[in-house]
Amino acid sequence: MSRNRYLLPLGVLLLAMLPVFHDAQGAQWTPLTDEVEFKCVNGNTTPGYSVYVVGDHPKLGSWDPAKAVKLNDKPDYPTWTGKVLFPGADDGKDVEWKCIVRNETVPTDVQKWQNNPNNIVKLAFTAKSVGTF
Repeated sequence: MSRNRYLLPLGVLLLAMLPVFHDAQGAQWTPLTDEVEFKCVNGNTTPGYSVYVVGDHPKLGSWDPAKAVKLNDKPDYPTWTGKVLFPGADDGKDVEWKCIVRNETVPTDVQKWQNNPNNIVKLAFTAKSVGTF
C-alpha cells in the first residue's frame, strides 16, 4: 500500500510533464531503425563501374539494379562497404541480397551479379552481412 502511495503521484507528475518535453525547442522524435553494414569482398571494377547492394527489400531496390545502394571502396579496395537504415518495424525480418557491379551513370548496365545463393541478413538494431564475388 505504501509503495502505491508514491507511485501514483509520480505517474501523474510524469504524465503532466509530457507536453513540456514534447514541445521543447529543437526536440525531434525519430522512430527506431535497424542499421545493416553490408560488405562486398573481391569487388573488382573498371572505370565508371562501382559495387552496389540489391535485394528483396524496398530499401535495397526490390531486386531492381537501378534502385540498388552504392557502396564505398575506401579505404580497402576491392572490398566495398556501406550502411543502410531499415524501418524498426522490420526488426527480426530476413532480407535476401547480393552484390552487383553496376555502371554509375547507366543504372540498367549491370556488369556482374554475385553467384548464388543469395546472402541473408536478419534485421536488428545493428547487423553486419558479407557477400563475396
